[in-house]
Amino acid sequence: MKQLSILSAFLILFGCNAQKKEKMQIIEKKEDVGTIVLVMAKTKPEYSKEKIINLSEAIDPMVDKFDGYLGRKMLFSNNEPDLMGDIVYYTNVKAFEDASEIEMKSEICQAFFATMIPDPETSKMLITSPLIMTTPKQGDTKVVELVLFKTKPEFNKNQVIDAAKNINPILEKHKGYISRKLSITDDGQWMDVVYWSDLESAKKASKHILEDVVAQKYFAMIDETTMAFYHFNVVIDTER
Repeated sequence: MKQLSILSAFLILFGCNAQKKEKMQIIEKKEDVGTIVLVMAKTKPEYSKEKIINLSEAIDPMVDKFDGYLGRKMLFSNNEPDLMGDIVYYTNVKAFEDASEIEMKSEICQAFFATMIPDPETSKMLITSPLIMTTPKQGDTKVVELVLFKTKPEFNKNQVIDAAKNINPILEKHKGYISRKLSITDDGQWMDVVYWSDLESAKKASKHILEDVVAQKYFAMIDETTMAFYHFNVVIDTER
């Protein structure tokens, strides 16, 4: 299980003038997301949702200090109350690995991990590299639409990326859409994450997009036997 926060960097711009002293300007800049980690698990029945959230929030002050940690979104399934998800953002995979080593020794983290059922059938951990990340529109993300899949063997990665990009203008037209991140693991597991302001907008858009001719070219590349589709409600959001 991994979690994240925000890092700030400074971009130094130099401006020269023949008649004046050289000046230096410092601009705050958010570092780029280079690794996205998904953790999904069923939670133990003896832990209430509120208790799990409290245990998870207790971790944030620690992980906020990690180098390369850029925040996270903690989620609960809209349809399965005991299905929890955590999407965590890092600058690179080494930042994730360094954070994991510290977390596994932390009593605070262990208390949170103890709320999860260690079942390989229902638990997932994906370490992915982002391929598409759109600029967020204004609004608060309350719902995350998550699609996990592998593609049919006749399509290569670049073909899938190109087809996926063609959906972005379609998403932009829908009320409640905020942003999207498409990423992939080293072994070809894709993760398509779309942020929405509310569940009604997400469901309405999904129905229309499934019927769109352009979007169908992307969906045709997906091996449907590997696909899993979820709507999650956001309960903690520290992504910057």
